[in-house]
Amino acid sequence: MSTDADDRRYVRAVEAAWSKLLGRPAVVSPREFEAIDAWRKRGVPLSIVLEVISAGGKRRTRRGPTALPALNHAVSEAWNVVAAGRAAPSAVDTLPARSDARHAWDEALTRSPQEGRLRELLSGLLAKEARGGDAQAIDTALDASLPGAVPEPVLRHATEETSRALSGFRGRMSDEEFQKMFARALVDRLRSALALPRLTLTR
Repeated sequence: MSTDADDRRYVRAVEAAWSKLLGRPAVVSPREFEAIDAWRKRGVPLSIVLEVISAGGKRRTRRGPTALPALNHAVSEAWNVVAAGRAAPSAVDTLPARSDARHAWDEALTRSPQEGRLRELLSGLLAKEARGGDAQAIDTALDASLPGAVPEPVLRHATEETSRALSGFRGRMSDEEFQKMFARALVDRLRSALALPRLTLTR
């Protein structure tokens, strides 16, 4: 039986691959989340979904990629082939190594101001990771503290960019739903700007 952490990792991995395809940080819409959740509940391996997204990027047209639910047919076809007996690559093999993520965090720490909340935050979390701390807990701690730790100009720019990117969603969901989506998108944009990959999306 999958755990909540496994479920979150599945969604976040798809979201990360989708962001890479779009060339910008992206937060899945409620409709896209439903599609991802349906794949997960059906038992489609993460590796299959990531392969379909990657293949979609290689076939990208001038109009750009379509929404995630448009991949439903391709995901179903790929899963049917695998279910029929063909070997599927391990989902773990599609993820970067943890050492690469740690190196990126170390570099972000080196770039951070000598005196500041960001350096203190990264130093503390890297120390926890070195002691074998839980990757999900470390990622969650960074997500919660990052907006308050980055320099004000960085936060302002990321907030403005996130506002523009999500402007079309404001009228399609409740204020609470929108604020949750905005908070996640802002953190993802800050992580991207600072080159801080998620430890939970590594092997």
